[in-house]
Amino acid sequence: MRRVIIGLLMLALLVASTISMNHADALAQNCQSVSLRYRQALTAETVRTARDKQPGLTFWAESSCLLCTSLHQTQCTALYYQGDALLVMGAEYCAGEPPAPLDFSGCAISTALADDLFGSEDVLGLSVTLETGEYTVRGIFSSNRSLALIPCEDAGFTAVELPFTEDFRQSPATWVNTQLTESGLTEPDWQLFTGLCAALGRGLAWLPLAFAALVLILHGVKAVVHWPFPARDIALFSVLLTTASALPLLLSVWPSWLTPSRWSDFSWWTQTAQTLSLQLEAFLLAPGMGRDLAIKSGLIAQVGIALLQCVLCEALRCMLRQCDRPAATET
Repeated sequence: MRRVIIGLLMLALLVASTISMNHADALAQNCQSVSLRYRQALTAETVRTARDKQPGLTFWAESSCLLCTSLHQTQCTALYYQGDALLVMGAEYCAGEPPAPLDFSGCAISTALADDLFGSEDVLGLSVTLETGEYTVRGIFSSNRSLALIPCEDAGFTAVELPFTEDFRQSPATWVNTQLTESGLTEPDWQLFTGLCAALGRGLAWLPLAFAALVLILHGVKAVVHWPFPARDIALFSVLLTTASALPLLLSVWPSWLTPSRWSDFSWWTQTAQTLSLQLEAFLLAPGMGRDLAIKSGLIAQVGIALLQCVLCEALRCMLRQCDRPAATET
């Protein structure tokens, strides 16, 4: 009976870990850039100059609007953008795809808005109208909010997305300052390093699973030490070899800017703590726009799944410990 319970706990942990990893991947889709936020809208000249210097930048703003069809109309939240729509709202698309960067006649709407306007999610190719013109629906993305992604050349943009490059892994703060200098943009009021949210989500997905793996490894080692030579030495060597092989993979995904050049360099610890504190403050104080709610709710859900994983890990550890006690008594 005890083995059956252990097997069920391991199966539940595997299912929870799979859900957590898929959820972390969905969260990462909304965290593919550094978001600069401004209290005052950028001028059209500033936007044009910045895009001429760095065509990869994406500008956007949030506003309420009245969206109409031939039969219905509804109030919704419009995300006016210029650039890559996936950097504005990286939700999973149920049908179609976001408009191309130079497609100013297409739009994308959420599943909730599609139901409000058409009573169905099968709306690709249909038209919607608002005061800026008529747009063809190119894609439907998953969201329980009434959202519309509308391309616009000038909408009083208050947010700028800086897509990640390889240099970002070295030092995010230095990278952002370089991007600001090259594009000619002014210093923003808030800098949202969404990549840290994605890293936190993946860490919450992997850490409980790593803990469970450690528990199983320790339990296996306790059983292996009683094996005769050479089976015992071969098994222990295999465990050590597997652990050593996993270390490069872990180090490759760990941000280099979070690794000190010298562990005794106290100034590095102070600067890193200050940087993380400023990023957390910006994340909490910046006005919620567009994908922000999806990121914050996604992190809360990820914490809940991680807590469930931890409970399953602890239950598994207790059951394995009870299995060790009879063996220890017999010995």
